[in-house]
Amino acid sequence: MSNAKYQLEIGAEALQALLSEFRAGNVGERSVEKKRLQRHLSELSKRWGERFPGLPEAQFAYSSFKGASRRGVRDKFLKGIIVKLLEGSEDEGKAIVNPACVWGRHARDVARRLGGFRVIGTDINPRFDRLYGRLPWSRTPGNYEFKKDDIFNRQVEPSPAAVVFFGACGSLSDAAIDYAIQTNSPYLICRTCCHDNIGGNTEIVKRLGFLNWAFRFKNFVFAKRRAKAKGDYFSPKYSAEHYPRSEAAKRLTNSDELIQVARNTVNSDLCRSIIDLDRYLHLAEAGYDVWYRAEMFVAQLATNTLGTGAQRHEKVEEE
Repeated sequence: MSNAKYQLEIGAEALQALLSEFRAGNVGERSVEKKRLQRHLSELSKRWGERFPGLPEAQFAYSSFKGASRRGVRDKFLKGIIVKLLEGSEDEGKAIVNPACVWGRHARDVARRLGGFRVIGTDINPRFDRLYGRLPWSRTPGNYEFKKDDIFNRQVEPSPAAVVFFGACGSLSDAAIDYAIQTNSPYLICRTCCHDNIGGNTEIVKRLGFLNWAFRFKNFVFAKRRAKAKGDYFSPKYSAEHYPRSEAAKRLTNSDELIQVARNTVNSDLCRSIIDLDRYLHLAEAGYDVWYRAEMFVAQLATNTLGTGAQRHEKVEEE
């Protein structure tokens, strides 16, 4: 079996299993979810561990307040992977692009650690990056630059050496993933975030707890932003009917169910994994070797793939 077929097979099997758990109502209870996730994601977790060992064991669910407050551990781990994969590579001198960079903190850190690359942070609103750059401890390196850009209608850098991001909200993650695919970026290294906001959604299942309350407030603000049609969090290109993203997921679920899954993601690692497995399959269909764990992706363009993402998807389907 080819690696492309293998990736699609284990991803689809995991997605089907998690969808069955969702339909059975096995979401929201952390001890139950933990056992189900360990079982259904075991092959994907093993594959990640063999390629990128050393990820600290999570002490708390990612869909908990304590888990969310420790996401910097994963971001630090991802930056180590970025350096390991790109340092000394033949792509030095090219640009690493961090879409939806907001403050530009992570992009600056990557630039400091990879001085041979240009690092471009992009966002639709430059104010936050400008503010962070004025802080005395921000230490903006010379190889970092910010460019105002809308990831939904991007104009920046047609040939990046890598696309990286650290917590792009909802459909911003999907737009950044598509940017990597459509520009044939050799690498996509990222952590997704705010799975509840895919497809323009701003509704969540209400549960007790500070994190759920915080997300309800966030979505109250996001709904007002969406009504103003500023384009900073939502786009018609990524409305509900454009989900699932992958062809494999379309055979297992539909838009209505996936939005219901999204509304449960605030307090469910299992539901977050369902959204991410659709993204995993989307990348695999586009000709990438993909590793996934704990909302993190490392995707490397397979050396034997040519053409656009759509052409590569057709090739995988024919194998």
